[in-house]
Amino acid sequence: MINVVIGIIAKEDQVLLIKRERGDFIGLYGLPGGKVEECEHLDTAIKREINEELGLELKFGQLLGTATEIMHDKDSTTILYCCELLMDIKQEISNPEFKYKWFSKQELINSNSIIESDKMIIDIFYNKKQSNYIKFDCYREEEGKYFWKNEEV
Repeated sequence: MINVVIGIIAKEDQVLLIKRERGDFIGLYGLPGGKVEECEHLDTAIKREINEELGLELKFGQLLGTATEIMHDKDSTTILYCCELLMDIKQEISNPEFKYKWFSKQELINSNSIIESDKMIIDIFYNKKQSNYIKFDCYREEEGKYFWKNEEV
């Protein structure tokens, strides 16, 4: 089982996403974050990951929710801890390791360039605040395309 922390960074009704350049979902935009290291708290892990990926020093806001994602093609389970991070409106991204983009709510809904499970996480945990736990089952079709089934608990 893999523990991953992901962060929602919002500014002026837009959410910051990074373009995946390695691992799963290469070429798609997703929430920034990464693996929680041994003996590391979630708030420390997400602040470290955001600093490594975007050069930002952010304040931990709150834990918005937790999701379990089973990748059936890999027989692996990931626990995703979704955190809200607070950004000073004047703060700028420095030394980004990844390409990034600010997405409006409408772009989040309509874009095909965003990881589908991340879109659902943003909508359920952040926009609607309707649940604090989601179960995802991720499947891969023969031609390589991923699709998800989700269940709010």
